[in-house]
Amino acid sequence: MKTSLHRITALFSNEIRVVSLSFSTMQFNTTKIGILTILFIVCSKSITEAHISLPFLRGGSTTVATAHTVSRQQIDNRQKSESPAPIWCKLSSWQKIAGLLGEKVQYQINKQSSRISQEWVKLSSNFLRFYLKRNKTGSKDLDDVVRSFSSVLTGNNLDTALLLNACRAHLSLIKTGGAALRIVAKDLESNLQKAEALFKKYHRKGKYLSSLLEIERESGIHDGNMLSDPSAAVGMLWIRRSLSFQHDLYAALVSSNGQHPRDAAMDSYQKNLSPYHGWMLQKVFPMSLSQMPDREMFIAKFGGVEINALKDEKKEEIVKQLKSLVSTWDPILKTWKNEFERLNLEDVRRV
Repeated sequence: MKTSLHRITALFSNEIRVVSLSFSTMQFNTTKIGILTILFIVCSKSITEAHISLPFLRGGSTTVATAHTVSRQQIDNRQKSESPAPIWCKLSSWQKIAGLLGEKVQYQINKQSSRISQEWVKLSSNFLRFYLKRNKTGSKDLDDVVRSFSSVLTGNNLDTALLLNACRAHLSLIKTGGAALRIVAKDLESNLQKAEALFKKYHRKGKYLSSLLEIERESGIHDGNMLSDPSAAVGMLWIRRSLSFQHDLYAALVSSNGQHPRDAAMDSYQKNLSPYHGWMLQKVFPMSLSQMPDREMFIAKFGGVEINALKDEKKEEIVKQLKSLVSTWDPILKTWKNEFERLNLEDVRRV
């Protein structure tokens, strides 16, 4: 019986898979599934001349076609030696084979259901990720920047590692601001590298920004408040000025009746950067800032969404994040400037 079952499974594996898929949404016991599978196999057009011993089909046993022939005498002797089994034995045999075959199909059902379930989980997960990416309200990058800066200030001390990491996160954000902020991003990255170089050497002693600046000042590389360049002090000085420029720019943009970003950028530039720029930079920066897009496009870029997907709800969420960033910067920038003035490192020369 088991041999017959294995041969059935091997020969009609495709049919069994089809049946398992067909029954996967129905509730049957294994015997019923086995009987239905047998009926499906019998009716299948895919069955060819390859037959196997099926005592419950065609009134008895059918044989697999082989290359050798069996003599009539051998067949007569076999029939004499084999007494016909009672009908209830045959029925019992059919039921057992049908039950075993049903178990095989049930296994295929479970296997296919598990596979379908796994694929569905993957598909739904990917769809959800895609949906959230296309329909997110606000920007994850902007959230990360706000969160990074919110932990920088401890009492009256600026944690150097956290401050540098927050500036790195902000650098990634403003790189998405387009051509108008490209020169700002390049300048910020250059100054970050100057500060990070010293912090790598004194990451323990320079835990706070004030202690890191004191270490560098005591090394004698500066001449009073005329800072050596490159140095951590000159890097952190210009990073603070850059963030002050962006602080005033974003503050002007959060109001729906505010200035055009181009005008807001020019006003902030005149206040925070122009007094320390030489003739060349005073020509280059305004030219770059003149490429500022309108308020809607600017907010869309910082929110990481397409302009046609910037609905009122998303716009409000992004503006809320920008307000949070501006308010987070307020005490940081104030403490930052106080430390430079206390250490006499506020270099006001033009570059």
